[in-house]
Amino acid sequence: MAGRNVTTVVADLVRTLPADPRLDDVVAAVARSVGTPTRVVDVDGPSWGSLTALVSQAPHENLVLVPAAVPPLYRMHCVLHELGHLLHGDAGAPTPASVASLAAGTNVCQRDVDGRSAAHADDPTQAAGHGLARVSGDDEHFAERFAYEVATVLLGAGSSDERAYG
Repeated sequence: MAGRNVTTVVADLVRTLPADPRLDDVVAAVARSVGTPTRVVDVDGPSWGSLTALVSQAPHENLVLVPAAVPPLYRMHCVLHELGHLLHGDAGAPTPASVASLAAGTNVCQRDVDGRSAAHADDPTQAAGHGLARVSGDDEHFAERFAYEVATVLLGAGSSDERAYG
C-alpha cells in the first residue's frame, strides 16, 4: 500500500471493523489486509532502550513485539504504529545483527525521520549503525499518522487522551 494516502488506508480498514471496535479487531483486519497472520506479543525482559515496539515479518506470520510494562494507551499507540508499517508495506524486517542488538539492550531500528539519523541524532552527517533495519521518514510519518487516526476510531471521535504517553 506504499504510496497510498494514510487517510484512505485508514478509511478502507475502518469499513471492515465491527461497530465499537477493539485493538484486537484492528490487528485481525490488518492481518486480512496484508494476507499474513499477525499477532501482538508482550515481551518482558531486558531493557528496550529507546525502542518502543518492533514488528518482525516472516513469510508465515507477523509479530508485533511490545514491552510488557508500558501504560495501556501507550501500548495501543505502539501496536497501531507497527501495524501502520505493515500496511504501508515497509520491509524493515530485523536483521540478525538487530536482533542481537535488542538482546543486548541497544537500538534495533535505524529511524530516519525528517532526514535525521536516530543513531546519531546530534550529527546528521553520520551513517546509520551497522546491521540496523532502516526505516525512512515517509514510513515513520505514515505509521504515526495511521496510529493517530485509528486511535481516534478506537477511543471515540474528538478524543484527545494524552494518557497514551504516560
